[in-house]
Amino acid sequence: MKQSARLILLVLSLVLVGGHFAKGQQDESEEVDADSTIDVDEQNGTNQPSRVGRLIGGVPVTSANQPYLAEMNLISDKRYFCIGAVINSTTVLTSASALRSAGNITSILVNVGSNPSFAASRLFYFVSYALHSGFNPTTLENDVAIITINGTFAGVPNVNPIAIATTEIAVSTTNRTQCLVLGWTETGASYDMLQATYELMTDQECAAGGANPPSIMCAKPTGGYACYFDGGAPLVCNGQLYGVLTAQTNCTSSNPPTFQKFAKLPLISIPWGPATISTSNATVATLPRKNYVSCP
Repeated sequence: MKQSARLILLVLSLVLVGGHFAKGQQDESEEVDADSTIDVDEQNGTNQPSRVGRLIGGVPVTSANQPYLAEMNLISDKRYFCIGAVINSTTVLTSASALRSAGNITSILVNVGSNPSFAASRLFYFVSYALHSGFNPTTLENDVAIITINGTFAGVPNVNPIAIATTEIAVSTTNRTQCLVLGWTETGASYDMLQATYELMTDQECAAGGANPPSIMCAKPTGGYACYFDGGAPLVCNGQLYGVLTAQTNCTSSNPPTFQKFAKLPLISIPWGPATISTSNATVATLPRKNYVSCP
């Protein structure tokens, strides 16, 4: 039964990420063990996704050094991915605008523990997701969302949560805080973790590109940069999760951004509590225990 579960998740992930279509059906007499994790290194590094984030430049890292990084395959009416950070044993924090960009999400696969290759990551089913109750898709106020997995990250090699910053950093043009942004990049046939370096910008500098709510800040890349499919990427300052990258749609390898916007976590209530979680901008779905993978 466990092998059937592994096969279905593996095929489903490859269909979504690589853009290939697969036909297959699980025997109706078997139930998927949704509490188990899936070891992706059974792929032996082959048929990896053609777009798992687009972090360009930067420095190679591993989940042994940055164990909170997560990548999500979003299953909807179109192929989409985003990045996030593990914040406790069952929850990933990501960008609300990135999830919203995926459309009507029906399922999510969460990948963690890349060391350093995506092929060595572990897959989890999701139980639910929710956009922040105060998220404004126009202004990007409170641009965060949570994804809850079925199971636990506890005990999984190279996976640990990161602490969320609660104190705002004082930034000036003469005192730029250096931070990191984590993601993946394509290197030949492999998809490996990278980190890029960023400097925080003042609110006045950020406002020069347009008015922002207090919960939005800007940072400029100084060594590599996040790009398309990197929405939700963690901005780590002083060893804590300080920001979450908003959805990215305009950058390319030939058109690097001069600065990028992030949700400023010290000014956002996380978690915001079950009583205030809004589903008006999202479909909070539960993954069925029986699944079929088929060609549309």
